[in-house]
Amino acid sequence: MAQSMLVTAWNLAIGGGGLLGGILLETLGSSSFPWALLILMLLAFIVSWRAKNHEFSPKK
Repeated sequence: MAQSMLVTAWNLAIGGGGLLGGILLETLGSSSFPWALLILMLLAFIVSWRAKNHEFSPKK
């Protein structure tokens, strides 16, 4: 079940990226791609920065 959820999440991410890229290309042109990438990278950084407070601690 976990494997099928992972495959579904990856496929949704690939499809969503294609859809978002197509919309950006049609509306704002290819110059919008670096800014969209910057926003996505900042979101990923914020999520990973906040997730470090919830990491698993090593067993002693």
